[in-house]
Amino acid sequence: MKAFDDLIEVARRLNDPEKGCPWDIKQTFSSLQKYILEEACELIDAVDDNEDKAIIEELGDVLYVVIFYCKVAEREKRFSLDQVLEVLQEKLIRRHPHVFAEAACKTPQEVERQWDEIKQVEKKERTSALDGIPRSLTALARAQKILAKLVHHENKELQEMVLVQPGNDCLGEQMIQLVLQAEKQGLDAEKILRQVLVKYEDAFKRLEKK
Repeated sequence: MKAFDDLIEVARRLNDPEKGCPWDIKQTFSSLQKYILEEACELIDAVDDNEDKAIIEELGDVLYVVIFYCKVAEREKRFSLDQVLEVLQEKLIRRHPHVFAEAACKTPQEVERQWDEIKQVEKKERTSALDGIPRSLTALARAQKILAKLVHHENKELQEMVLVQPGNDCLGEQMIQLVLQAEKQGLDAEKILRQVLVKYEDAFKRLEKK
């Protein structure tokens, strides 16, 4: 794809040790963390606003941060973009045997169950169903991930952990119950809260103008 090749060439020039951009050349894995987080959040905002022009721009920014990471890795002689693409391709094929092999999945639920089973085989070092949930997720999104694991776990004691009604004096437990309601209804608690906050922000800004 010519457009992708052209982008890689731009990234190569920006990261050239001798003729590249001084700022780009100084970046590290750690320094780029905040940028990939910011770009991902800006993409989520653009999707929430349903603005194609903004979505295109933010997708490009997210893509470039990934390429940027690979350029840093190449500079530090750790790995290459080709390796990232190869691992991704292999994983996608391996986790979709209903498309690339003989397995059969007819519903999204069956696909998700199969995906989890394949991941269990791949990630043998994980000893808990909660392993792999990103620590950097917001507390609300992480709570829903954890609760989803508890609710759907075959261990009844684990399921009962989230069914105990909290006392009125425990705000944290009450919040957990609200997230649990969202999970049971198939709703994204993080997205719901973002949508409500937009309404409050709009109302606040209107009042400011008066």
